[in-house]
Amino acid sequence: MSFPNKLREILGVEFYLCAGYDDKYIAVYSTEEFEKYRQKLETIPGKTGSEIRRRFLACADKQVPDKQGRIFITQHLRDHAQIEGEVVVIGASNKAEIWNKQLWEEFNSNVSQEDINAALADLVL
Repeated sequence: MSFPNKLREILGVEFYLCAGYDDKYIAVYSTEEFEKYRQKLETIPGKTGSEIRRRFLACADKQVPDKQGRIFITQHLRDHAQIEGEVVVIGASNKAEIWNKQLWEEFNSNVSQEDINAALADLVL
């Protein structure tokens, strides 16, 4: 897939693709943010921590886009995000996310404007 130039500029020359930990998307981390993510996973103790690290780090994939800005998404990550056709790439805090377009639209339709307003009511933005 062709990765957006704007996000390539932010993420850097190389970046990491990982299974999204809280939904069906592919997380895209800069090298620095991936290292922070990996270090946070290392703090989870015991067998559960080992299993979580295996699950999320085993499929992590370092990417260097080609001259046209294209990247290759492994089958494992495509399966995790249910990517078969069109995708949406969004910026999300410390990472980008690659979503199946239909799943992204469903995700957005599940949060109403009233829910957003209630969640943000006490924040000063």
